[in-house]
Amino acid sequence: MKRTTFITSITASIALLAPLSLLADHHEEAAAPPSLTEVWIVVPKAGMADKFVKAVTDDIAYRVKKGDTRSWNAYTVAIGHNLDPIQFRACCFDWADQDTYEADSMEKGLSKNWNENVDQYVDHYHRYFETTDWENSHWPEGEGDGPYYGATTWTHKQGGGEASNNARKKMSQLAINEGWEGNWLWFSRTGGKSTTAIVSSYKNYADMEPPEQSFGAFAYEKLGEEEAAKMFEEFNSGFTDSDYTVWKHHKGMSMPDDEE
Repeated sequence: MKRTTFITSITASIALLAPLSLLADHHEEAAAPPSLTEVWIVVPKAGMADKFVKAVTDDIAYRVKKGDTRSWNAYTVAIGHNLDPIQFRACCFDWADQDTYEADSMEKGLSKNWNENVDQYVDHYHRYFETTDWENSHWPEGEGDGPYYGATTWTHKQGGGEASNNARKKMSQLAINEGWEGNWLWFSRTGGKSTTAIVSSYKNYADMEPPEQSFGAFAYEKLGEEEAAKMFEEFNSGFTDSDYTVWKHHKGMSMPDDEE
């Protein structure tokens, strides 16, 4: 999970499946973890970004002290039309786990501490849950550590049907079964507009260089021009537009790694 209007070019749209990875800890040969991720998009008040970061850093220390059971990671915008939002993510759990977590959070005063010490610097919030499609994602062990994450998000067309989703699965399985050397993670969102997103991981800006062979060329080679063109057309048919943002992991506003 480039930033453009809706991509109508078949080759351009599928080129987004360049080396791709993810924001959660998953290994392709291990049993897939639960699929839900809680996502908060937080926009600090104008002129208060530094105070917000300091308050969040202190809030993280409080969460560690109180034993927050979720590992929250923060991401700031590195490339995009709006550099203000900060994204906080925690995975991987089932719906029933959310009830348990919210009760535990209340008991430990986690929300109370945020509201008393961080909320004063916040302009507004967005909250979502995202479901990971592990079956059609691919992340070899040892990859995906960022710190940069490119997220392409497509907005669903009302009444778009299943053709687009079926094409997405076909593209993914083609890449997996035919040895495409990319890495990718698919998300679908609950809350707000209905969206599908794919996320990529990069070590640095040089790592964002497109591969020598695009996935479009790879698919034409494996399926033939007519079948590949139909698959890409069906994928594009379900969306009204697309958006691309590169996020950078912010260590100071994230829960520490287990090794730290």
